[in-house]
Amino acid sequence: MRMFLSGGMARGVGQHHGRTSIRARHSMCRTYRKRDDVVCFVSSSVESTSYTESSIPSSSGVGGSDLKPLPRNVESPADDPTLHNPLKRMERMGTGWMGVIFELEGVCVEYEKDDIVAEAWKRTAKEEGKEMPLKWQLDRANGMKGEQAVQEAFCWTRIPQEAKRISNTKESILADLLADAAPVAPQSALRLLKNLEGLETPRALVSSAPEERVHKVLELSGMEGLFDAVISGDDVYRGKPDPEGYLYAAQKLERPPFRCVVIGKNNQSIEAAHEVGMPCVAVAGSSPLYEVSAADLAVKSLDELSFVNLKKLFGTEVSNMTFEEEEEDTMYE
Repeated sequence: MRMFLSGGMARGVGQHHGRTSIRARHSMCRTYRKRDDVVCFVSSSVESTSYTESSIPSSSGVGGSDLKPLPRNVESPADDPTLHNPLKRMERMGTGWMGVIFELEGVCVEYEKDDIVAEAWKRTAKEEGKEMPLKWQLDRANGMKGEQAVQEAFCWTRIPQEAKRISNTKESILADLLADAAPVAPQSALRLLKNLEGLETPRALVSSAPEERVHKVLELSGMEGLFDAVISGDDVYRGKPDPEGYLYAAQKLERPPFRCVVIGKNNQSIEAAHEVGMPCVAVAGSSPLYEVSAADLAVKSLDELSFVNLKKLFGTEVSNMTFEEEEEDTMYE
């Protein structure tokens, strides 16, 4: 049984016939409870005191201090003592134990450029007799699902069925605009994906586009089969900046959100990732790096990114955890 003492040094601890005896040199004022074994530290001038579980109340009654849960013996936030396997625990605590979530457009492929998507929305507005969207509305709609953009970014309607119909119209117009274009996967993206695959790091793809178009793009670009999970707009209720797609991807990869890194292209990606505690790597491309300075790591292209760079994003977990534990301990002194 572990003990955590505050205010003095313990002389001896013993267990006899279900009773726990504690001998302390100075008074103790902190109490802890751990499942069936309970250790209670009480302010007292008595040199030796014995307690049994039946004699320890739910509250120590000294200074109104309640029983506090015994801190878990964990090495990092990713540690899981319930595994009962030291090798598995060591694997989880390593910075290489993570999942990588990629965005489709602007990161893995060059296909649906922002100006083409904006032109599709403008033609949709003209065909539907709606107000022409402004620049800031088009920027806000970037990364959203079609019906989400219709309702929230352009405010054309609040009726879900009507929003879905307008979204389908936009998808048809966009398909016509992209008829002569072919999705191109940068060699840097293919190289990074194959490197992660060789290191057995799970990978997921997240896109707000319909499922049919996502799989078509992956097939034409030669990236089919490089991802362990593919999340499309049909799998979630809301697109960016809502982090629903990222959370679903983490669930598919069987990794906690704080051990998944998002590789996106804009501030909507950064906002969604940080909202659920995921570090984010922003691929600026032709945009200046200062526009995505809120990211944990900003690069011009995936050529600048490696597995070591991704591991370093989790290197501060232990130091941050130590600081938080020290701060928590000072609260009770």
